[in-house]
Amino acid sequence: MGTAHHNGRSGAQTQPAAAHALASARGADVLRRLLAFAFASAFLVGCGPGAPSRLNLRPDVVRPRPGVVIFLVDGLPGCRVARGCAEGWLPNIRERFCDGGVCVAHAMTCVPAITYASIATLLTGVEPAQHQLIGNRWFDPVSACFRCYVNLAHYRCVNADYSTPTLYELIQPASSASIQAAHVRGVTGDFANWAVSGVMWLFHDFTAIDKLTATTLNDVAQWANWEGRWPTVLTCYFPGLDTVGHHHGPDSPEFHRGMEHIDHQIGRVCAWLQRQGLLETTYLVLVSDHGMVAGGRPGHIDLFRLLRDDWGRKVTRRMLQDGPDAMRHRYYDQFDTVLNNQDGRRASLHFRSATGWREPPGPPEVEAILTTPPPAQQLWNLPGVDLVAYLASDGAAIIRSGRGLARIEARPTEQGPEYRYLPVPADVLGYLDDLQLTAFVQAGFHSSRDWLGATAARQRYPDVVPHLIPLLHVRRLGQVVLFAQPGYSFVREHGGHGGVDGEDRQMTFMLAGPGIPPGSTLYTARAADLTPTLLDLLGVAPPPGATFDGVSLRSAILATPDTAKTEP
Repeated sequence: MGTAHHNGRSGAQTQPAAAHALASARGADVLRRLLAFAFASAFLVGCGPGAPSRLNLRPDVVRPRPGVVIFLVDGLPGCRVARGCAEGWLPNIRERFCDGGVCVAHAMTCVPAITYASIATLLTGVEPAQHQLIGNRWFDPVSACFRCYVNLAHYRCVNADYSTPTLYELIQPASSASIQAAHVRGVTGDFANWAVSGVMWLFHDFTAIDKLTATTLNDVAQWANWEGRWPTVLTCYFPGLDTVGHHHGPDSPEFHRGMEHIDHQIGRVCAWLQRQGLLETTYLVLVSDHGMVAGGRPGHIDLFRLLRDDWGRKVTRRMLQDGPDAMRHRYYDQFDTVLNNQDGRRASLHFRSATGWREPPGPPEVEAILTTPPPAQQLWNLPGVDLVAYLASDGAAIIRSGRGLARIEARPTEQGPEYRYLPVPADVLGYLDDLQLTAFVQAGFHSSRDWLGATAARQRYPDVVPHLIPLLHVRRLGQVVLFAQPGYSFVREHGGHGGVDGEDRQMTFMLAGPGIPPGSTLYTARAADLTPTLLDLLGVAPPPGATFDGVSLRSAILATPDTAKTEP
């Protein structure tokens, strides 16, 4: 079910017509059988919550000491996990992580809080400004490629679209395995499940897709028996819950049941690990890529209509990623604006400069485009728009909202870049409403980690200041980035993410395993901290010259059972 597929070559071009017809008929029959198998497998896997795995590892299979199992749950909000554990309706997560390990109280995913960007950050230890994946969709004006990963033909293109080494590559020659994930560069065993899970997606059986992840543990065990070793790192990706949130909203009964279903699948995997004697030597990690914000009517922001009808721009949002480069260039050369608004609560704008798409317009030209429309049509005054950001210079960004205008500035230091927030003429982020944070802001420049510690617990705009200037230098993002207010989205959905509110940004981040004090709490961390932390726990030194935006949390996690005030 979850094994990799291999491509072969056919000699049909040299066959007689009758033989070719027979081969085609056989091929069609094979395809029909494959589809029938996929439908039957999907039906069988989708029935019930899932029984314990009966396949065991052979005694001679090499077991890593230590190993890592990552439960990567798409769209699992950290705040709702904490509530579910406290109220008792997530018993497996509570037992294994809340009571049995360390929980990060205020864990922040990257900006933007979108799946492909966030998972790349989790698996590389760097932010989107470094790995260049700024969402599930992006436009590159130089190559005239408008990438969209949200389809079967292109969801794995991500592995060629960034070059930053992944966790799987960094631990080599140790082995690794991944179930149902798209980001698999460097993985030893890839269990994609595209045929069976594709049928489940077709019928909107999203919880069955998450069940399939746990069920595929059988295939991983069979593979390990064949290889003679259990993988040092196993990633179990659960993509279904996020789609439940988009379709029904995070406050819905469906989302609540989806979280309970995830808890059961985590319990299935942990029970199997325990029976194999792996649990006591394995670090368990429960992470999500982002949170989830409730949406719904009248929460749709129609940027395309505004740009085309009110601003008079020649705008397109059509995504061309295949075909000859010249064809794509001819198409986009017809327009002066490319809108990327399909990623939910984050949108971005690309403007063509006077010299064409290959050279971006400068800050004065961008400022003129944005401020020429009448005030009611300016982006930051639109109902539902939370924040608009664009560069004022290489080291400064302008942020605007209905509250007015403010600036963020960066400066280099020997220890790394530092940032300051200038709430003049307006306190756009509302930081001055907090007396303690007011003193921090007035003190001027601070490191990125200091901004994390000072703002991570906030509901509004946590850990935003250090991310916007680096992000706005990414060519694939464009010149302007917009974030939606809670309850709004740039697409029609009942739940979403991608914005800069606390519910967008707060992810789940929990660890348990050898030496980790049970029932402990870490104040804050970032998604980029995962890979450095796991390398440290595994005793793997990064290659010379490797740099991470994240930091290892190992010393903070192992230091004391009570790390609630630790701010790494």
